[in-house]
Amino acid sequence: MAIGSLLPRRTRRSRPLQRVEQPTTGDPSTGADEERANHRPASVAELRAVRLLLTQLGLPAELVLPIIDEAEYYPVVRGRYAGPQPVTLSAMGGCKKRGGSCAAQLCVLTPSIPGDAPSESWKAKRVTWTILGHDQGWGGEFPGTFRGAYSWYEACIIRPAPSEGSSTDSSPSDAQDRDRDVLRTFLRRKYCAPPDIQSDLQEAGYALVPVPGTHPVSYTWFVQRNRAAQGDFAQYCIQWTAGGHMDPTDAEDAGHGTGVGFIESLRPGDRIGLWIRAQYPGWANLMRSASVDVLYDVY
Repeated sequence: MAIGSLLPRRTRRSRPLQRVEQPTTGDPSTGADEERANHRPASVAELRAVRLLLTQLGLPAELVLPIIDEAEYYPVVRGRYAGPQPVTLSAMGGCKKRGGSCAAQLCVLTPSIPGDAPSESWKAKRVTWTILGHDQGWGGEFPGTFRGAYSWYEACIIRPAPSEGSSTDSSPSDAQDRDRDVLRTFLRRKYCAPPDIQSDLQEAGYALVPVPGTHPVSYTWFVQRNRAAQGDFAQYCIQWTAGGHMDPTDAEDAGHGTGVGFIESLRPGDRIGLWIRAQYPGWANLMRSASVDVLYDVY
């Protein structure tokens, strides 16, 4: 049996370390997204089965792992929002503080990331953000650019807090049992800023993971800005890859974040959230759809 009949053919040229696609129109929740995911294993068990099959064909482990990697044949955890109406957040209307003009809303939350068996290792490979949104469509000093744009998106990692007398690693199954409660309680609730959710999360047995090396401590990673004063939906696709590097200047020019420390902070049982943000009077964020795909390996 030919190896090519087992796994889809890909080339290294099509695998950027870190990537952002320029804004386009369209809905990221359909079409290409689904087509790209068709060749992914449905579960870690399926990934193990394919590796075993390749080994039974006589291939050494030194070739099996690169074949899997070249094909990116890894399981994916996905979170998405594709509701009938865009999520609309106003900087003035979304903040609970009197006179406040900064708002945040958690709009996408993935299921908890499955873990590994006792004899295996776990590694996050890539996180892909696909967002379709725009700002209020007017205002700003630099219309059509990302400069001075106060309508943007941030990412967070939500982790089950260790129970008293347990290890620091909460099992993925325990986290999954609480998924529905967290989604119902916190998804799309409005705050002035993402850290304001901490007290609510703690009551539910969760916590935001801090961004490594930040002083004062930050709990979110910047993902993407909307172009200023643009009334049409634009699509953004940003990839953060393990071991990848994104030039900070290029990232700033393209209106997106570098994701430094994000993938390295992930571990089994975590869930990833996407926030929409708006700041200062008159600014707003309208998000029609969004998704986050977490590609991970168990070996």
